[in-house]
Amino acid sequence: MLEAHHKQRRIRNSLSREEIRDVSLLILKEEGLDGLSMRKIANRLGCSVASPYSYYESQIDLVQDLIRTGEDELLSMLKKASADVKTGSAFDQLAAIARAYFHFASNNRELHKVMFVTDYGGVHRKAFPQLPKSYRFFLETVRIGFDSGEIPYPKNEYPAIARLMWSWMYGVIVLDMTGMLRKRKGAGNPIEEGISYFQKLLSKKPT
Repeated sequence: MLEAHHKQRRIRNSLSREEIRDVSLLILKEEGLDGLSMRKIANRLGCSVASPYSYYESQIDLVQDLIRTGEDELLSMLKKASADVKTGSAFDQLAAIARAYFHFASNNRELHKVMFVTDYGGVHRKAFPQLPKSYRFFLETVRIGFDSGEIPYPKNEYPAIARLMWSWMYGVIVLDMTGMLRKRKGAGNPIEEGISYFQKLLSKKPT
């Protein structure tokens, strides 16, 4: 009788944080945060359940690393989108940022939920002790529009307008993720609609 051949389990020091992170992101994409566990990660990597704990103190520690990874990717996308704008217009840069943010969220739905939805307790504050770098980059772009006069509003209104624009971007993404974003007959792309309205509203001098 032939003996059954069992797949050899990987030893702990054959793993890397990058492998664990990549598998975790895949599980997160397929099953959401509720489906993520150290046991599932270990099964996919062919190692013991204890092995990932050599790289992460806890699952919360791992999730915080996923949030930071997502934030780095999002920031990179926003910076590239802004840099690709050749007009020098702050409005055009903000429009490019909005499109890039929507693209990131559409392609990373579960990761975006973990990054920006507040259902997961204090995980966000520990991952982001300060404002997320993506939001700070967006704020800086809005400030450039104020400083250049392209957004002809008093500078003390800059924080409120920045919050309004970011809230709109986030709101459109949430509507899309929950299936509530339905294109009306004859309506255009909701992102492009919003960009157009903001440009019309903010390019007019306040009375």
